[in-house]
Amino acid sequence: MSKYKLIYFNSCPNYQAAVDLLNQSGLEFEAVCQDDLEEGDLLKNYSSPTLLDGERIIFGSEAKGGGCSIPLPKKEELLKILN
Repeated sequence: MSKYKLIYFNSCPNYQAAVDLLNQSGLEFEAVCQDDLEEGDLLKNYSSPTLLDGERIIFGSEAKGGGCSIPLPKKEELLKILN
């Protein structure tokens, strides 16, 4: 199982761009759709998309009740953050 989790909701306009960014960066990740989670699940408390490394937020944010994350980092910025 990957240590990275991409948190999103189905109608998120930035989800596919986040997936593309992570794939271009060669990052293995688990995609977690908030729409499929039970009420009260702590992963529902993040904006979409949010990338987590354990409990560390790489991009996105905590946002009770959801919301969108904008903007996404560029590939070079993401790789710098991860190193």
